[in-house]
Amino acid sequence: MENTQLSEISKRIENDDENAFREIYDLFYFDLVAFSRQIVLDDAAAEDAVENVFIRLWQNRKTLGNINNLSAYLYTAAKYASINYLKARKNVSDVSIEDLDDQSLYSFSTPETSMIGKEEVLTIEKAINQLPPKSKLVFYLVKEKGLNCREVAKILNSSVRTVETQLYHSLKKIAAILEESQVILPRRSSR
Repeated sequence: MENTQLSEISKRIENDDENAFREIYDLFYFDLVAFSRQIVLDDAAAEDAVENVFIRLWQNRKTLGNINNLSAYLYTAAKYASINYLKARKNVSDVSIEDLDDQSLYSFSTPETSMIGKEEVLTIEKAINQLPPKSKLVFYLVKEKGLNCREVAKILNSSVRTVETQLYHSLKKIAAILEESQVILPRRSSR
């Protein structure tokens, strides 16, 4: 959904429109839970974190006009809610994306995957799961959720250049694994 459409819905929510709030909830809930799950590694905790994000969104709905990009705002809020869960669980005061376990598994299902064989999909998922946690989050947010590098940088408190570099290296690593597994044809050298 485009930012202009999200901006319209935000204005409706700001004016106490519960149907508009439900639209945003339905649009983002499952994606935010999947995003949070990559951080907390627990389905119930991810759902709780995201539900808290939406509760706070409704409670603070009168300030939605101050938000330029609702999508980036929701992902950022889900990140912080997830990190706060980890802090509470680990009794730690400072947790960052780099501290996260590398156990979260990436899986995807798109119309394109129905055209790809099951083995190829598993190989692609395996390649993505070999990425470090932060690279996996960058890949997920850019390639699956369609956020741009600037939005992802804001969510992850990184520079745009860092996000671009992580995405580049991730794509290169995934391509190498897919070439090795013969899911894609090796690139020809330009000699």
